[in-house]
Amino acid sequence: MIKNLLTLSLLFFCSYFNLNAQLLQDDFSDGDFNNNPEWTGDTNDFIVNESFRLQLNFEEDSLRPAHLSTLAENGKLDEKEWRFDVSLDFSPSNSNKVEIYLASTTSDLRDFENEGSIQEGYYLEIGENGSDDGISLFYRNGDNKTLISRGGDGDFASVFDVRIRVRRDADANWEIAVDPNKGENFTTIAAGNEASLNEPGSLGFICYFTSSRSTSFYFDNVYLGDYVFDTIPPQILEYEILSENEIQLLFSEEIAELSAMDINNYVLSPNDISAASIQHKEDTVWLRFENDFESGLDYSLAIENISDLEGNVSESDTLEFFYFIVEQAEIGDVIISEFFPDPTPVLGLPDEEFVEIYNRSDKFIDLNDWEISDNTSSTGILPAYILYPGEYLILAPSSAEEKYAAFGEVLIPSSWRALNNGGDSVTISNAKGVKIDRLGYNLSWYQDEEKSEGGYSLEIINPDLACFDQQNWKASEATQGGSPGSQNSVLDLEFTGNAPEILSVIATSSTQLELQFNKSMNSNSLLDAEYNLTPGNDISEVLVEEADNLVKLNLASELVNQINYELNISEVEDCHGNISTNLSSSFLYDILPPQLDSLLFLADSLLLLTFNESLDTVSAENTENYALSPQINLHEARLWSENQVVLIWGNDWIAGFPYNLKIDGVSDLSGNPIFDFQEEIILVSPAKPGFNELIITEIMANPNQDQELPNRQYLEIYNSTDELLSLVDVKYMDERDTVSLGLNYIEAGEYLLLAPSSAVEDLNPYAQVIGLSPWPNLNNRGDDLQLITDETIINQAFYSDQWYKENIKYDEGGWSLEMVDVRNPCLGISNWRASIADAQGTPGMENSVTEENIDQSGPELEKAFAPNPKTVFAYFNEVIDITQIRRNQFRISPSIQIESAEMLDLSSIKLTLAEELKVKVRYSLNTNNLTDCVGNIINSNANQVNFALAELPQQGDLVLNEVLYDQKSGGADFIELLNISDKYINLSGWTVEGNSDENVILENENIIIAPGQYLALTPDKTSIIKDYPTSHNEGNIVEANLPTLTNGEGIVRITSANKELEEYLEYSDDLHLPFLRTVDGVSLERIHPEAPINEADSWNSAASAVGYATPGKENSQLTDENTSFGNIEANPKTFAHNQPGRNFTLINYRLDDAGTKATVKIFDMKGTMVNTLANNETLSNTGFFRWDGVDFDGRKVRTGYYIIYFELFTAEGNKRVVKERVAVGF
Repeated sequence: MIKNLLTLSLLFFCSYFNLNAQLLQDDFSDGDFNNNPEWTGDTNDFIVNESFRLQLNFEEDSLRPAHLSTLAENGKLDEKEWRFDVSLDFSPSNSNKVEIYLASTTSDLRDFENEGSIQEGYYLEIGENGSDDGISLFYRNGDNKTLISRGGDGDFASVFDVRIRVRRDADANWEIAVDPNKGENFTTIAAGNEASLNEPGSLGFICYFTSSRSTSFYFDNVYLGDYVFDTIPPQILEYEILSENEIQLLFSEEIAELSAMDINNYVLSPNDISAASIQHKEDTVWLRFENDFESGLDYSLAIENISDLEGNVSESDTLEFFYFIVEQAEIGDVIISEFFPDPTPVLGLPDEEFVEIYNRSDKFIDLNDWEISDNTSSTGILPAYILYPGEYLILAPSSAEEKYAAFGEVLIPSSWRALNNGGDSVTISNAKGVKIDRLGYNLSWYQDEEKSEGGYSLEIINPDLACFDQQNWKASEATQGGSPGSQNSVLDLEFTGNAPEILSVIATSSTQLELQFNKSMNSNSLLDAEYNLTPGNDISEVLVEEADNLVKLNLASELVNQINYELNISEVEDCHGNISTNLSSSFLYDILPPQLDSLLFLADSLLLLTFNESLDTVSAENTENYALSPQINLHEARLWSENQVVLIWGNDWIAGFPYNLKIDGVSDLSGNPIFDFQEEIILVSPAKPGFNELIITEIMANPNQDQELPNRQYLEIYNSTDELLSLVDVKYMDERDTVSLGLNYIEAGEYLLLAPSSAVEDLNPYAQVIGLSPWPNLNNRGDDLQLITDETIINQAFYSDQWYKENIKYDEGGWSLEMVDVRNPCLGISNWRASIADAQGTPGMENSVTEENIDQSGPELEKAFAPNPKTVFAYFNEVIDITQIRRNQFRISPSIQIESAEMLDLSSIKLTLAEELKVKVRYSLNTNNLTDCVGNIINSNANQVNFALAELPQQGDLVLNEVLYDQKSGGADFIELLNISDKYINLSGWTVEGNSDENVILENENIIIAPGQYLALTPDKTSIIKDYPTSHNEGNIVEANLPTLTNGEGIVRITSANKELEEYLEYSDDLHLPFLRTVDGVSLERIHPEAPINEADSWNSAASAVGYATPGKENSQLTDENTSFGNIEANPKTFAHNQPGRNFTLINYRLDDAGTKATVKIFDMKGTMVNTLANNETLSNTGFFRWDGVDFDGRKVRTGYYIIYFELFTAEGNKRVVKERVAVGF
């Protein structure tokens, strides 16, 4: 609305400037008040703000009035008009007011304050004491002022933003008019006569204010000139639907009565309907139509020939509107159509929950004060929102509003209760508390094991089904994980669900059965069905409960205790028309209370009670039904299985102290309660698994639908001890996730399965299953699986695809990995292979591959690494007995005291040092008396390794020394690096780039290259050793991923992790010796480590005598380039731009013969030439060249190493090259 008014205002001014003679005009659209026109006065106290309005902006400490004025063109005041937009953000007063000068003979509007002032003028004043603030027009003569006219009391008593128009005619009659909408609908509020002054002079404003109002005055659209005549026809500003057949129209100005009341000027479509009656007042018209508007229909109202009071006639205009009637929702009109309880992992949707609702009715429904709730008392109230027929709406927490706005309309409840991943209920209720839709979900709703682990929403399949059916829900099939705000990805309007099944039959008394189905049923079919109970007992009455999946059957005679009965049903139909025939269900009629079979402590505050039959959940979990003497607070009673309850106490029991446990009121499923059962108990702390007492013995990582076993992932664990072990503190983890095994235990020698919660039912026939949610997904190619407690590793299986030993079984899937010898669990890959069972796995039983697999080899120390000055990691080739780890089993030389030794994982140890390691020192780590987990002592010739503390590299510390890009047939590429510094350098995090911007990062490798060491990197070490049997150094060859090195030509770029060092080579076959018949298997060798890397003369083919490559060894084509005709030396070899002392280097030469010619160039360590000091210049016997550390353009070069390339030519045609390395600092 405001936007329309502003548009009209601009239209007025544009037409006005073109059609009227003006003495002054300024709308401040140029962003200042210094030009066109120029304003003077207190210019530092005003600004033109971002809205292009003149604004007071007083910033001085001492308050004073502030004024601005501008000079109008010469002319007379007769028959002139003034206009101003004026806004005050406060209620005016005598201390906070404005004076608007229409004319002043002085540009200083406050000149009247000076003694003897001769200032004359007219001004408006707004602001006075009290609440009668109006607008007054004064004539000023010096310090005297005369009131000409005044508007109504209170017209300007509060905040205002108005347009003021003042007119004076030829007889000096004044008129003041105001439009509160800043348009053209002016109302005259004051008039008077005064003719003392008839010249405009200056025009402007004086602001009087207190400190809190120093920025609250605004002015705009200033005009002085001829009368403005209205040439703009009226336009519609806004409309309002008043009732089912009435519309109110508001125009931009007062309109003529005749045109407003002409019925032909308004036509409503569809059907070209004219108004039945019209009312008009000033700028407003009310139209009433004979017939009511139809809900849900688009209308257009054509309006034409509307005239204002000046005779300006509007062109045809069409008003489009959509009419609807809000109706009350019935149950099922609005349904929950999608919800997202588990957003992790993120696939494409925001990492936030949502519930989507869908209006499947033809009603327009107001959601104001509707509620969304779960199975707690937490309720979120919805704000007002009209939900259209067929519309989807996303409900989400406030933190998700912007994230889901891209998917559709979002509504934020007053509060949001998080949805439980494993199961919960969601209810939508209207403002009166009527439940419009409700559901209670669990993981089985996903109908997909992997998707139930998170990242996918649950979607309804057929939103038009008349009643609830769990089978009508499944995991989203959208690639982003869901379809919030739009049609569901699983939509199938022909889906009617599966045939109904019996969930349970319970005897609620000796003469009544309660029968529950798995879905909503057709009530008539339940009443008409034939029910038979065997052994024989007639059904006397069938009662269908309000919950339409529940039936009560009254029996003709009493049931007999401890007899198994079978109920058969001829035919029933669900609410969608799906029919089941010949249904049957068995049950035991029981009138005896449950009996306590055993008690087991899972922890010192956790007691597991096992009963002889299934228990009623409510009574079993009622803490009032249990009492302990002496009293310990019972925190929770939790039904752990059908016949087991875990009692969770607030404090630990005291060992050896007798307690009395009382159970009273716990019932079985038939309602038979235990009365006053008591038993004395003494705490027996449970055994907890130690190292390798609980082991992983079987892994089903890649199941498939063709296997005999369920198509489910599982992990088998085994208790290798002769006692029951508590699993309360045990956790299972992989490389990404960690999950607790919960309140569980494992019997001596027992196998248990770990599996997703959704797989428990499928795997229960094979073994006891612990369902985990979330489930750490088992990767097909391999994973690091661990059982831990208190952050200590119990057992580890770091499997890979190579563990199968049979590629065909890995490739086709559906085969488990089985441990060969559970008595030797530390052997790793040599103790695992694919199952050979017909079922392709042996969950819950001895493995099919079981045989003796004896380990007689001791562990070997493979590597040591220092991640920081006070820590060393030691890596072994197999699992170490963690119970035997002691710090005195390790020794470092040169001598460094070791503070502690602890396990990193089962084959790695962390040593914490008492003092810091030093850089540039090679240390050796020696260990003794260590054993593997079966007791083999460490090999004496494999118990020592060297290591050093790495330093950060700089440019020039390490060079690319050799490249094999065109490998032998079936072979592998390699690149060789040479460390020419005195540092130990870690290659972890370095990047190797090949063609097509293919990058490979050496992640987590911790490859240390020593000073002077050659190191070859290759994806296949075995191939390199085979292809170059006499010219390699095996200890200097390391396997690492490399990018593709293309044949013929390409690039190699090596960048350090800290980005300080880069070696970049553009290679091609042209760098090889021209007489070679083939370059297959021939490496390029750098002829000297400091030779410019991209100079063609710096590279040569490896010699045939060494087999065409020297991976990890000194190059075959290495040249001694420092042999010269005489002595050439740079002095100093290190200088700096900005340090005191010499900030240049001299290249001194002393030659055997005069007349030698020289070219002297400077290269950086990337091989880029940065300067030339001499070009084919003839030298004397002695002399020097000076380099100030600048490039060709005289700019200082960057800090780092540089090569001085000195090329000499004798008169006999001999050539020699000398290179000197210098360092340039800051």
